Amino acid sequence: MADYHIHSRYSPDSQSEIEDIIETAREKGIKHIIITDHYELADEHANIIDVDTYRSEMEKYSLPVGVELGWDGLKELKVDTKKFDYVLLSHHYVEDPITQESYKNYLLRLLDIIKRFDEYHALAHLDFPRRYQKNKEPFSVELYDIISEIMKILIKNGKMLEVNTAAIEIYGEPNPSIELLKLYKSLGGRNITIGSDAHSLEQIGRGIERGIEILKELGYNYILVFDAEWREVRI
Repeated sequence: MADYHIHSRYSPDSQSEIEDIIETAREKGIKHIIITDHYELADEHANIIDVDTYRSEMEKYSLPVGVELGWDGLKELKVDTKKFDYVLLSHHYVEDPITQESYKNYLLRLLDIIKRFDEYHALAHLDFPRRYQKNKEPFSVELYDIISEIMKILIKNGKMLEVNTAAIEIYGEPNPSIELLKLYKSLGGRNITIGSDAHSLEQIGRGIERGIEILKELGYNYILVFDAEWREVRI
């Protein structure tokens, strides 16, 4: 089992110590972990990691060096992504109140970002705003053209799509949703990473087993894990 989206005390919204994360993952039978702390450029969520200190800390525990790179596409991006083994690209800003129009604007901004920026390995929680929508309303099929364009860029550029399992305990589906995972597969998408988006020790591994079940039910055969290089692991 793998969990490639975990936050430690290097993120402002987590208190977890790295050694405790490692021990908790071991106790839960999670063989592959990557800690992906926030490097966030948006003003309201800004968190700039001292990359060299952070890298040294991860290497001390023989962990791949991961980061969740949050970018709105507007601020100047000054980070050497080559210092990370795993760059999980994310975009967190969404207009309030959250409506289908908010979803659309979120997707258009995300599309613009990945058209201009290529220094990442995987795209995080594609339909992320749904988590915070009042009725947890799925993205409308009218938005699938934009979503398809995003997915086609990922596939063309050899990027991975993250299955983020945090939302499973909220409304029973991961990000992206089951319908969007079907769409990704129909477009030829195969490369998947999986992560719990854990901000506490208790959340490590949450939803991962169900996420794997969903992938198998949809006909996916493997996820990607990192052992000095990326490789496929059958599920």
